[in-house]
Amino acid sequence: MMKKWVLMIFFAGCAGGLVAQTDAAADRFPRVETKTFDKEKFIFPDELRGTQLNVLFLAMTKDQDIGEYLQKALIDWQVELEQRGVLGDGVLAWHFPVLSGLPFFIKGIVKRAMAKEYADKVPLDQAGVLFVDDLDKFAAAAGLIIDDRPTIVITTADARQLQTFKGDVTPEGADEVANAIAGYLADAN
Repeated sequence: MMKKWVLMIFFAGCAGGLVAQTDAAADRFPRVETKTFDKEKFIFPDELRGTQLNVLFLAMTKDQDIGEYLQKALIDWQVELEQRGVLGDGVLAWHFPVLSGLPFFIKGIVKRAMAKEYADKVPLDQAGVLFVDDLDKFAAAAGLIIDDRPTIVITTADARQLQTFKGDVTPEGADEVANAIAGYLADAN
């Protein structure tokens, strides 16, 4: 009975706040060939270029309205982390909406529309759309949950997952992610 109450309290606390996950089922993402919004070929996650860490902002949903919300929320996350000074030369931010089930003739239209949303907000060579065959399989292979919440994943320079955060941006949540980044950088030195 006590275990049930502890789990209920944990999940109730997670419903509105930031959830950090450090014990992922997998520590590597599936490979996806794409183009960044500056129209350069890119192989995800192989070509992530953070020399110390990468911070991935992933919008994973099957709903267009929620996808648009996630894009904006993840840009807000990046702004908050930039204000804390944890993103820079050695720690790069990447934005990747992950979509599945689109016919090939629609993908270009979607990509151009998204590129306009990201223009002047994030470097276009650090953002693009990951078109995958099956969103559920992509998420499962990466040890992630699709729950229509903003997903932030901190990875090593070689894209090995270190920690995942899910939730809306708040000052406290941004501090938590910034502290995690700072901790990983300190451990590396």
